[in-house]
Amino acid sequence: MSRHRHGTALNMLLVSTTLANTAETISMVAIPWFVLELTGSYAQMGIVGFFTITPRVVAMFFGGQIIDRVGFRTGSIASDILSGISVSAIPILYINELLTFPLLLLFVSIGAVFDGPGATARESLLPELVHRAGANLDRINAFLQSARRLSVFIGPVIAGFMVTLIGTSNVLWLNAAVFALSATITLIWIPDIRPSSDRQDTPSFWQGALFGFRYLRDNPLLLWLATIIGLFNFLDAPFFAVQLPALVNEYYGSARRVGLLLGANGLGAVVSSLIFSALAVKLPRRVTMLLGFLIAGGMFYVLAVVPPFPFAWTAMLIMGLAAGPINPILMTVRQERVPVEYRARVFGAFTSIAFVTMPLGQLLGGYTVEYFGVRTTIAAVATAYTLLVVAAGLSPTLRRMDREYA
Repeated sequence: MSRHRHGTALNMLLVSTTLANTAETISMVAIPWFVLELTGSYAQMGIVGFFTITPRVVAMFFGGQIIDRVGFRTGSIASDILSGISVSAIPILYINELLTFPLLLLFVSIGAVFDGPGATARESLLPELVHRAGANLDRINAFLQSARRLSVFIGPVIAGFMVTLIGTSNVLWLNAAVFALSATITLIWIPDIRPSSDRQDTPSFWQGALFGFRYLRDNPLLLWLATIIGLFNFLDAPFFAVQLPALVNEYYGSARRVGLLLGANGLGAVVSSLIFSALAVKLPRRVTMLLGFLIAGGMFYVLAVVPPFPFAWTAMLIMGLAAGPINPILMTVRQERVPVEYRARVFGAFTSIAFVTMPLGQLLGGYTVEYFGVRTTIAAVATAYTLLVVAAGLSPTLRRMDREYA
């Protein structure tokens, strides 16, 4: 393939990533609101969040080595197709009056199993495509994160308005269609990239599954980053899945406003990711990441006082602006340190550690809102966020983000 064709493939990977993440973010609005309509319970919203994240963590543990073996492109396509099938089962059961809460949990869990490895596969494709296209990894990671954040802007807004127009269960059909489109683009435009079979060193399934964790154990910076991100995810996950919908339900009104708030967050992240793509080679990674977390955490305090809706929208926008550079920085640090033959396994292990706290966060997030109220819960999240940023800033290991790869 020529450099031009690899450039086209790289662009289509960005499109495919945007579509797959759009499908996931449509679910971020549609499924919690669907649960609220069916049950009226914040605690059950938290339970659904638990079953959304836990299978994803388990799938990351086992799925990385499977993707290393079947190929990144094949793994991405299979993930999108199977995720689409699982989400379409929910409206089918609902239309036929067969949907129960346990069945809802089952199909949400099945979809989560495939979402995680699909994201790993797409990220694993990126470094070689960047190299073959003659592009800069820092900047392309920023563009990729912009594509993901664009989906966080597009998906919730679409979902919020469509829930109002056609009903929550019907929005899930749109979700499945977007997954199908993502799989089609990957199939047509993106070449397969996989390590040579003679470089694979996975004599058994279990050894292959554990390899990524051993690799992280021997790379303290990656292990520290995975652990710190896991703690932030513990705070973030219930906010977006439970606390924000609860805040809107009690103080601001309809699902449309959930979409608008999440859309503001996505819009801010898109803008800052694009700005970061131009400045990435000049900015210190560690300071940029920690400052982003600090500002984002401060916005929780604003939301906790329940300001007028335009101020809440602005707070979510600022939160997105602050968070935009964080994931591109994390992606580049990982990609610089992990060779292609181990990439999906190590990336999967990293994400497992970063996500393992999220199910507990989702579960506790629903119950804390139920028993302590949404405002108190969000204020507590803001305080914990600030303390965690200070603790991360004191870690000498994180200084290696800049010293070795500035």
